[in-house]
Amino acid sequence: MRWTHFTLPLSNFQDSIAFFTEQCQLDVVRDRRPEGGKTVWLGPKPSEGTHPEFVLVAFEGEVREPLDHFGFQCDTRTEIDDIAARARASGSLVEGPTDAGGSVGYFVVVREPSGHHVEFTYGQPLLGLGASALA
Repeated sequence: MRWTHFTLPLSNFQDSIAFFTEQCQLDVVRDRRPEGGKTVWLGPKPSEGTHPEFVLVAFEGEVREPLDHFGFQCDTRTEIDDIAARARASGSLVEGPTDAGGSVGYFVVVREPSGHHVEFTYGQPLLGLGASALA
């Protein structure tokens, strides 16, 4: 059994897609709208001739319950500080940056345009999706 995707409603669709591609460095790996679908698949860019390992399936819709948070690991503390500064300037900073040490590491939580919380971390002992493409 493999975990392949999660589906997320976005009430501010275009701005949220921009957030995930610009801030989270996800790629649009499939846009089903031109074929009459209503979803955009976002994930780490797959290697040539392969399929993505995992995707966020986004659709335009009412956000009834924002996701508590989901996380992205950064390569440096400076990335966390930069994300926090941009979030503070835009009014989307929720928490941090905080150094919680141990398995939590250094993190910041921001609110994306549809209201979901996204955590950016440095130092968590998790390899993460897309890491195999980098190895």
